[in-house]
Amino acid sequence: LEAIADFIDLKSPYTLGHSRSVADLSGAAARALGLPDEDCVAVRRAGLVHDLGRLGVPNSIWDKHGPLTRSEMERVRLHPYLSERMLSSAHALAPLAAIAVEHHERMDGSGYPRGLNHASISVVGRVLGAADCYAAATEPRPHRAQLAAVEAAAALRIHVRQGRLDADAVQAVLEAAGHRTRRRRQLPAGSGHEPARVRAGSTQME
Repeated sequence: LEAIADFIDLKSPYTLGHSRSVADLSGAAARALGLPDEDCVAVRRAGLVHDLGRLGVPNSIWDKHGPLTRSEMERVRLHPYLSERMLSSAHALAPLAAIAVEHHERMDGSGYPRGLNHASISVVGRVLGAADCYAAATEPRPHRAQLAAVEAAAALRIHVRQGRLDADAVQAVLEAAGHRTRRRRQLPAGSGHEPARVRAGSTQME
């Protein structure tokens, strides 16, 4: 999976190392939240392959310096679905599909590809989404400069206040990234969200 992650990230010079960063943050954050070992392993593995669907979107879109057109943004919004489809086609990777597809879903229903809300996003999906958001913010993109770690942390906290990201997931990710955080309650498997192993399946990109 790490080899696959490195291959995915070669798609664009702007994403080198992204998948491993997301995977490491996700796994560490899941453990900080007290999730079962199998879920911690699963979310790290899903982090490695969460962007597999990027391969189905042309570099003329990923590496575009100006604003995306509506049709280009629709192609971008499709990549988590493509990740799910590709992972589901391989028996060994199918369990990761339901986690990977959630990495751009948001608590307020504004995410993609399905517009899920807080009641429908798994705990591991929330963690993966927060980890992806933090990692992306600290990396350069063609349409923006990378943020310093403290700026990325502030940006995630704004997303929490706006109801887009889960507060506990964000705090766990920031802790995993080395930021000082307030004491956080744990989210065991029985916290109202089924573990990932049980559940099946902006106008500019982050």
